[in-house]
Amino acid sequence: MSAEDLSVLLQKSDPDRRLAALFAPAGLRTRLFALYALNHEIARIADATSESLIGEMKLTWWREAISDLYLETPKVRRHAVTEALAPLTAILPETELIDLIDARFDDISAAPHPDLDALIDYVDRTSVRLVRLALLLCEGDLPERQIIDAGRAWGLTGLLRAFAWRARIGRAPVAGDYLTELGGTPAMLAQGLGPDKAKAAIQPVRAIAEDAARAFRAAGALPVEAVPAAGYVVLTPGYLERLPKNPFEVPPERALLARQARLSWLSLTGR
Repeated sequence: MSAEDLSVLLQKSDPDRRLAALFAPAGLRTRLFALYALNHEIARIADATSESLIGEMKLTWWREAISDLYLETPKVRRHAVTEALAPLTAILPETELIDLIDARFDDISAAPHPDLDALIDYVDRTSVRLVRLALLLCEGDLPERQIIDAGRAWGLTGLLRAFAWRARIGRAPVAGDYLTELGGTPAMLAQGLGPDKAKAAIQPVRAIAEDAARAFRAAGALPVEAVPAAGYVVLTPGYLERLPKNPFEVPPERALLARQARLSWLSLTGR
C-alpha cells in the first residue's frame, strides 16, 4: 500500500488528522500517514468484533508485529502498515507504540471507565500519545502542557461525538462512579438511559475537553513545524459546539470546506 493508498484510507477513517498532515513536506507526510494508519488499525478492532477474545488476539498480533520491527534483525510482517512503519523505528520508541496498542485492550473490555481519572488516563495513552509521536515524526516541538491539552481536547471530544456508538458497546465516555451517583448503570446507557441523565453524565468530560481546547489555543501561535502534527486540534471547538443536546443523537459533521479553510488559516498564522 503506497502513501497515496494510506491517504485514501485516512480520508475515510481519520480525515482531520490527514488534513493537517497534508501541510507537511511529502516525506514527513508519509511518516504521519503510517502512524495514523496504525492507530486506525488498532482503534477499529473493538468496533469490528463483538468477541473480546478475538479482539485480544488481533491486538496481540499487532503488539508482536511492532515488537518484531525492533528486533536486532528486524522482521517486517506482510502488512501495509508494518511495512510503512519499518523505516521509522529509529524515530519512534518501541515502548510508546506498544503502550499505544496496550491502551486499546480497554476498548474491548466492554466495561465503563471506573472513574474520571481512568478515562483521562485512557485518553493520555491514546490521543495525547499520538500528538507526541507525530511531533517526533515532524521534528517539531511543543511544551508538554500544550501536548497534553491538545491530546485531551481532541480525544475527549472524539469520544463525546461517538457517545451513541460507544454507549452501545459499553464504553461510553463517562465516569462509572459518577454514573452510579446519577442512578444510572452501563446497561442503562446501552439500552437507553434518559437523555437528561446522559447529558449530566458527560458534563464533567465535556468541561475538561472545553478547558483543554481553550488552554491549547491560549498557549499561543502553533509553530509551523507543529501544524501537521497537532493542527487538527483547532477544529475541536467547532465539534464541541455541534454536540447535540441529546447525547444519543449523532452529531452533524462539519463541512469539509470549513475545516480546510480553518487549517489553511492556521498554517498561515499559527492560530
